[in-house]
Amino acid sequence: MKTAIPPTSLHSPHRAFTLVELLVAIAIILVLIGILLPALGKVSTKARVTSTQATMNEFAKACDTFQAQFGYYPGIVPENMLAATVNSPISGTENALLHLMGGAVRSDDTSYGTALGTEYIFGTTGTTGTGQIRIKVNPIDIGKGPRIEGKQYDSFFAPKDNQLKPVTGQVGEQLVLPDLVDAWGQPIGYVRSARSSGLVSGLLADKPQFYLEPLSPYLSSTALGELGVDQVSSSVFGSGTPADQRSYLAQILRHPAFGTFVALADARAGTPRGKYFLFSPGPDGIYFAKINDGPTAATAFAFTSAEARKPDVYTTYNDVIVSGGG
Repeated sequence: MKTAIPPTSLHSPHRAFTLVELLVAIAIILVLIGILLPALGKVSTKARVTSTQATMNEFAKACDTFQAQFGYYPGIVPENMLAATVNSPISGTENALLHLMGGAVRSDDTSYGTALGTEYIFGTTGTTGTGQIRIKVNPIDIGKGPRIEGKQYDSFFAPKDNQLKPVTGQVGEQLVLPDLVDAWGQPIGYVRSARSSGLVSGLLADKPQFYLEPLSPYLSSTALGELGVDQVSSSVFGSGTPADQRSYLAQILRHPAFGTFVALADARAGTPRGKYFLFSPGPDGIYFAKINDGPTAATAFAFTSAEARKPDVYTTYNDVIVSGGG
């Protein structure tokens, strides 16, 4: 008696993939990865830009609240004092944070004599006529609220833990202080108007509205932040003369309605878009990179180029910029 073979057994054993079929499958997977990775990278970059903008807007809101109460934007040391201090121990951002969150007392405060902390002297004496001002900085008091005009206030700014951390590589910093950082771990720069009229930007003797020096601790670094970027060799502000650098700062800050100037220095006579500005160096970690960014993109930047005088030149960079008070 013969035993019937079950129908299902007619299909066994299963046929294996051939080498050609495996290679084709692998090739398809690699093509898909090649297509998807750039897209995922763009999504990740956009998410970080959005996160950075949120951080900057929170800080800007604190600055606006401070100004509404006191009539000026935060910065415990006057801007001309920072500009007159060689290798200032604090950046413009740290200067504002100490005013918004506390941690420092100025020498014109009645409690200065008994205040604890490390003392720093800003400004110079002599021909510049800036005088001097002293502050005592005590990092453990940051977040407890500032003393302003002899009175204690609650903190104006309460950032998340990942928004505030010390940034390595700063030039001149003698005491570890927290900085406002972007989503790439790089410091966010802050400049505020020192006066309401005059050149948009210039040297100390010009008495301009905005100084470049509050950004100097970052711009002078050769290994800044978590990305460890050499700003001196990579940023447009690491090249040219001091006059070129300050003229270009004016070009970035000025209102584009003034159009294209004949010479870059003419931008200093424009009108700024705001009373304070915040700068994140963006995905590349470089403040206004010389190449692969900006008006000339892949070619080297030149202060004398027509592209550098474009009215909206600031929009050609991947830096994240927020302005306020304008």
